Amino acid sequence: MLNPARTIELIKGAFFDAEATWQNYLPESDDWQKTALLLTVPLIISAAILGYVIGFFSAGSSLLQTLITIVMSAIAAGLVAFIVSALAGMFDGKASFARGLAATSLAFVPGYLGQALNWLPWIGTIVALALFVYALILLWRVIPVYLDVPDSKRAGHYITTLIVTIVAMVIISLVMRPIIAPTMPEMPGIAESTSGDAPPGFGGVLGEAMRQGELMQAAGEDEYEPPADGKLKESQVREFARIAQRAAEIMDEKAERIRELSERAEKDEELSISEMSEMMRGATSMMGIHTIELELVKSAGGNWAEYEWVKSALRTAYVQKDLNESVAHNYALYEKYEDELRPLVAR
Repeated sequence: MLNPARTIELIKGAFFDAEATWQNYLPESDDWQKTALLLTVPLIISAAILGYVIGFFSAGSSLLQTLITIVMSAIAAGLVAFIVSALAGMFDGKASFARGLAATSLAFVPGYLGQALNWLPWIGTIVALALFVYALILLWRVIPVYLDVPDSKRAGHYITTLIVTIVAMVIISLVMRPIIAPTMPEMPGIAESTSGDAPPGFGGVLGEAMRQGELMQAAGEDEYEPPADGKLKESQVREFARIAQRAAEIMDEKAERIRELSERAEKDEELSISEMSEMMRGATSMMGIHTIELELVKSAGGNWAEYEWVKSALRTAYVQKDLNESVAHNYALYEKYEDELRPLVAR
């Protein structure tokens, strides 16, 4: 199945004439092994070698580092293809790993080039970021072609794919870090791109995911001993109601902004790098209203364990209403703040 001439043709076409190339390759896309040997593996190896050559002269890259890059890129390629295709089935599309691998490999041709060019001094990070965003735009466009995701569900599928992929890659990075960190010097631009002053893109999205991870870790350390009688205090319910109302407002604001950007993308309008990054960051922070609740509680110095108990007690009161004295007491408090509590309790 190795065909260097065909591989070069596909890579050039995916970069300069994407949609025609997608349609041309579509009849061949049901064989994942063919795609892997014809496109995915050559892309991974070529990007790693080019990165090694550039890095050797600019930052002293090593062969071991290049080998690790190849392995991690292969893991990422398979993982992304699996996530895209599995979620396509959940959104009434075609759950085909072979099609997912073809779609993601073709869409991320610019991203592989950016991975190599990231080693360039001074401009490498900016160039890599621009190519990565371009690859994300291509991914948005190729998904309905290869995975038949309906137009009405494209935005949901795309956003969910980004979220799940980011979380999965963060987890893999954390697991692999003890193994690869001692042998991998930092790539140029990565430290800058994850700082607060970084251009939007990698740092913004991964920074959002990592920030939420830190909040979850802090919340996991909280402890709370509920009262023996199981009765809520009005101050606890009042604070819970405040958070519930604000969480709903934030969720609506983020959803509306993402909907605006999604509609523009569906009309093939140009999205700036900052807008695409905003879309990704917003999607990452919207993994669920639970995430927004968590940030509201912890940023105000609250106790997450206590908050979870209050939520559970209110939910029980909502369901049981007058099961016993404690539940009746708690239900009376629920009724008092029902308008604010309903989004988080009665669902």
